[in-house]
Amino acid sequence: MIFGEEDSQADGGRKPPQQIRLDHSRMETVYANMFALSGSADEIAVYLGANSPLPGAQQPAIQLSHRLILLPQNAKRLMVALQQTVKAHEDRFGPIELPPQARPKNPDR
Repeated sequence: MIFGEEDSQADGGRKPPQQIRLDHSRMETVYANMFALSGSADEIAVYLGANSPLPGAQQPAIQLSHRLILLPQNAKRLMVALQQTVKAHEDRFGPIELPPQARPKNPDR
């Protein structure tokens, strides 16, 4: 069982969890401090990137590095897993504070 997926047989009985071996030999690690989301009825896409603003830049460029495309059901499983992980982190280390969102500057005001 992974992240709450139900494992049951057609007759309603339970079967033991399947053992899964995770092969991380070709895994890549990337740093992302920015994400964007898009989607359709069939998929949800998560775009990851790094924002390294240059001083005085009017329009900082954000370098997108990876796109993760998920079925909506798997996106929801990921959401639940992230919620549980963040809650466990906060239970252990304290609340994670989010700064208020900066409002775009309106030159007409």
